[in-house]
Amino acid sequence: MTSLFHIANKINEMLTEYELGNLQELRKNIHSLSRVPSKYVFDQRGVKKDWGAHFGGRAELQFNIGFENNSFRYGVAFSPRPSRDHPNLNALIEKINLFNEYINEFGTEFYDLSMWHYDVEHDGSRSEDFQPTIIKSEWCKTNAFIFLGEKQNRERIDYQRVCDVLDRLLPLYLHIEIASNNDNPSTPSFVFKPGCRAKLSFTKASYKKDQQIDVRLLHNDLQQALYDELVQVYGRDNVGTENVIGCGRVDLTLQLGDKYRLYEIKTAFSAKSCIRQAIGQLLEYAYFYKAGFVEKLIVAGPVKCTSVEHSYLNELQSKFNLPIEYYQIKNERFDFD
Repeated sequence: MTSLFHIANKINEMLTEYELGNLQELRKNIHSLSRVPSKYVFDQRGVKKDWGAHFGGRAELQFNIGFENNSFRYGVAFSPRPSRDHPNLNALIEKINLFNEYINEFGTEFYDLSMWHYDVEHDGSRSEDFQPTIIKSEWCKTNAFIFLGEKQNRERIDYQRVCDVLDRLLPLYLHIEIASNNDNPSTPSFVFKPGCRAKLSFTKASYKKDQQIDVRLLHNDLQQALYDELVQVYGRDNVGTENVIGCGRVDLTLQLGDKYRLYEIKTAFSAKSCIRQAIGQLLEYAYFYKAGFVEKLIVAGPVKCTSVEHSYLNELQSKFNLPIEYYQIKNERFDFD
């Protein structure tokens, strides 16, 4: 039977190809540490026989792996259990509030994952799996354990899926840790990375026992279509997906010399709704983090922009000097005209 130490080492090795592989460097910058605390996400000091958390994650939203009967779990967790080094974990309450803030706004990004929690203090009982949602106050007891992620058979682990899921949770972690670190409000610097990691167009999501639903990942189709289109015009070295700015990931970034165009993809059935959903994220990327390298902000969606919606964008451009545009993504697999 494969040990958790072996699994952790395999995950660490693969995460070098992901943004999450830089977690300890990110932690050093966020918390103004004197040095990088570890070379690995899952340091041996943080991995036990049946569970493990990223090194330094005791008082953070922790990247967590572990065994549950015949399953292997992976994701993020809050574990408000006092210890010698962290006897008072009241700070986790603030972080749980920030978790809820993020889930309220971006929770649909995790529709294919599950949540569950343990009431360790009372009877050790485990809840059923449920769709990602805000954390309720009654779950936040001493020695509770609250988890967001998914599970696989522990003897047939798809490590790429594990790394993909863990890496998708990094913006949630950054949102919480940066916002709660009032003494050092600086954010990680932007580093453009070209390329697009292939994603599924369809997947299975299960939230109740013996009940599965098919979910079409339209966003992934649109992202791949837009990436392919821009690569044909600008070349692979100048187009990248999921580049990190501050606490978020830009759906697609186009590099033009020392300037960049940011594309945020939405799947609504009107350009107006796509603009409404995307504009807050785009403004945050460009202005909250003082990203002077941003040349244009582009809302991308599967539908045409009407003359009325174009007029609205023109008003934003002229009155507020916002470099914002709308772009319709065309693809033979879907047609919203």
